[in-house]
Amino acid sequence: MKHANIRFGKRIAAFVLAVVLFFPVSLFSGSTDVSAASSGLTDATVKKYEEQLEALAAKQKEIERNLSTLRSQQASWQSEKAAIDSYLNTTERKIEAAELLSAELRAQIETTEAEIQNTKAEYDRAMDQFLTEMVISYEDGEASYLGLILGADSLGDFLSRLEQISALMEFKKTVMKTLDTKRKQLEEKDRELIQKLAVQTETLEQLELDRIAYTKEADAAIARIAELEKDESAALKLYYANKAEEDKLDKELEEYLLELQRKNQGSLEGGDWLWPIPLTADQYCSSVYGWRMLWGAWDFHRGWDIACWLGTDIRASKSGTVVISTYHSSYGNYVVIDHGGGISTVYAHASKLLVSKGDKVQKGDVIAKVGTTGSSTGYHLHFEFRKDGKYDDPFNYIPKPPISVGASRYSKS
Repeated sequence: MKHANIRFGKRIAAFVLAVVLFFPVSLFSGSTDVSAASSGLTDATVKKYEEQLEALAAKQKEIERNLSTLRSQQASWQSEKAAIDSYLNTTERKIEAAELLSAELRAQIETTEAEIQNTKAEYDRAMDQFLTEMVISYEDGEASYLGLILGADSLGDFLSRLEQISALMEFKKTVMKTLDTKRKQLEEKDRELIQKLAVQTETLEQLELDRIAYTKEADAAIARIAELEKDESAALKLYYANKAEEDKLDKELEEYLLELQRKNQGSLEGGDWLWPIPLTADQYCSSVYGWRMLWGAWDFHRGWDIACWLGTDIRASKSGTVVISTYHSSYGNYVVIDHGGGISTVYAHASKLLVSKGDKVQKGDVIAKVGTTGSSTGYHLHFEFRKDGKYDDPFNYIPKPPISVGASRYSKS
């Protein structure tokens, strides 16, 4: 009998161990913190995006106030255009942050709903086991809880067995209660995430309206410049102001690119260059490299202007490293790519920049979207080549376009 009791005790211990292994320790606490267990760093990510959106919204309101002030003071067209460009840049950043936040919320919803299903399955399994008589196997066959109790050889043994079984049943009740609590917490978290996602969907819709509003503002600015051209003295004043800014940037670019060349002696990749925007009947060169008449004055154009529609993809002409991706009052949003061998390309007046300084890009990668930021009077890409920092004729590198150069319909820069 003593030997049988030892074997029975081992079986009880084995059963307890199996239950412990089956139900993770993290489920035994009655105050399970689902937010910490299920989301972790993702909640910090959501908070980061929310804070970005709040900061950008505040900046957008400030820009709107400045733009209103500039108009009331009848400030220069350049100042007003710079404010409009800043509004666009802020809107694009808000859209990007809102899209990232929405993607993060969708991922959290998917994860949480999967956890809800897993928890429900765990609960169902626990309930099935709780409602079904547990059978403990050992060498002499199978015995139910009742059999184990009745098999006691003394009152003390009976009470001991009864206490062990009661403890196990109470343990299972606690596990089930914890699972049910976790399920309810997960469902509440899921509802909160869905509500947040609904808010972000509305935010994105409003931001798209902001983008449309920018387009109207830009179109109005273009129309005002067209009117300005009729006044030759005013047009020349604007031209010389813009030229001064462009000459200043040209000098800065030359010095910067030369310094980069001295530091990085990379070789130029072989192969043909790619037109950053395919030239078609609707996407054509509106102004070539070289001398041109602009607003009554001779002007040297440092690159090619490719007229096209707002938002058209701008692609890297060849592989290289992004060395500049920023805004300038003349070039607007612009990107400079260093291709090695002292050769760089410039892409200006973008509505949106998609790369950052230091990024490695491949030929054909989309790096920006066409716009009319900076000193621009229509939607187009200003595209130029730089050799040893100095602007150079694109036809020294890139094949001539397959179609003839069209007359200016969209832009003049």
